[in-house]
Amino acid sequence: MSEKAANAQCQTPIPSRKRGWAPGSVTPNVYSAAKRRRMSLADEDSADFEGFASDFGSSSKVDVSDRFISARKERALPLQTTPRTQRIAKFFGLADDRVLNFTDGNSEKSSNSYLNRHRFNFHQLLRKPHVVPPTSAEAHLGSRKQFILALDGPGIPSDLFAYPISWSARNAIAVACGLDVYYQDLDTRKISHLFKLPQKQRGRLISIEWSLTKPNIIAAGTMNGEMQLWDADQTTQLGVWQEDGDADVGGLSWFESTLAIGLGDGAISLHDSRSPTRIGKIETHKDKVHGLKWRHDGNYLASGDQAGVVQIWDARASKSLTVSNRWGSKMKHHSPIKALAWCPWKPDLLATGTMYPDGKVRIWNINNTKGTAPPTHIIPLNTSVTSLLWSPHCKELLSTHGMSWLPRGGASESCPNLAGPGPRPRASRRSCLGRAGGAPASASGPCR
Repeated sequence: MSEKAANAQCQTPIPSRKRGWAPGSVTPNVYSAAKRRRMSLADEDSADFEGFASDFGSSSKVDVSDRFISARKERALPLQTTPRTQRIAKFFGLADDRVLNFTDGNSEKSSNSYLNRHRFNFHQLLRKPHVVPPTSAEAHLGSRKQFILALDGPGIPSDLFAYPISWSARNAIAVACGLDVYYQDLDTRKISHLFKLPQKQRGRLISIEWSLTKPNIIAAGTMNGEMQLWDADQTTQLGVWQEDGDADVGGLSWFESTLAIGLGDGAISLHDSRSPTRIGKIETHKDKVHGLKWRHDGNYLASGDQAGVVQIWDARASKSLTVSNRWGSKMKHHSPIKALAWCPWKPDLLATGTMYPDGKVRIWNINNTKGTAPPTHIIPLNTSVTSLLWSPHCKELLSTHGMSWLPRGGASESCPNLAGPGPRPRASRRSCLGRAGGAPASASGPCR
């Protein structure tokens, strides 16, 4: 027998495999006795973990986790999470920014004072020289060491809240000296005596104000609440008004023929130069009204009182904008308010100046309807601000000061960075500003 035949006889025959039902079959065998595999929860978790690991491994991001600190996912909650679950997670702080990122997210500046000084010095080296425009108050007040003109006015009121000086649109300066009112035409340098209060009358002159549209008419108020209207050209009295309760006169402000008068009882009296009687009365303050200022279009009247409250009266709607608490505590200050000024090139801005002990200039935007909105700018001057005047030629604010607890006089603040050229210690007490727009005027009372 050959070798190949012997090997064929020694091989064990392989039984034929019977074909049964498989999961891929089209028609399953319902009578198959094969047991199906049961999957436990552990198997499902391992399968999910393997799928997540494969997905995460295919990503280009680097896993920075270790066995103690896990890597935070890009999203705190999956995208398919229901809105209700998201709300619950946010409520319990599981899906907000309070979860630690384990990264250096500190973007604040260093608190090291030594480095801050170096930064400041380096910034000064790169800073371009400041170019002063010829219309700026800094170009005139900074170069001139002496005043242009000095007028002697004996008997000027020593009250810090008085208005003893006024500059007319016809370039005439009027000064209240005790019981008399004098004015000088700066074009001709002629000094004229306008009137004198009777000796029997109680009180002295405390406030005077020229009319804007009729520069020959001047209003004068006394300490006993009497108002007088005079024509400087004819040297005649046009009218006399006596306020209720002999309340002393505070601030005065003209708009066309309407004169607003602030009184000691907190009321604001409205008079028309063509009418012998009062045309209106505003009762929004509880303390003496020191400052009054009509806006240039006559739509709003700003007023400040002894308690540091500034009210805005809407002349078109005949109501105060602060009655409905539209601005809430936004216009409240910590000291009496005398200085008020509306911005001529941006009518929505109102500048207010406070007296002792606050001594700050605040700039408000009246279009801001938030109840607790802060002022746009705060300028600490550490001195009583007696008057404010916006420049009609450039974006500057000129302030004059009275009693000072730090050596600082007048200053011109520039916008928008509000950097002033420095103090001008020439109006250290009872100061006012002229209305010519080119040069300021001030009045000082007797020093005690």
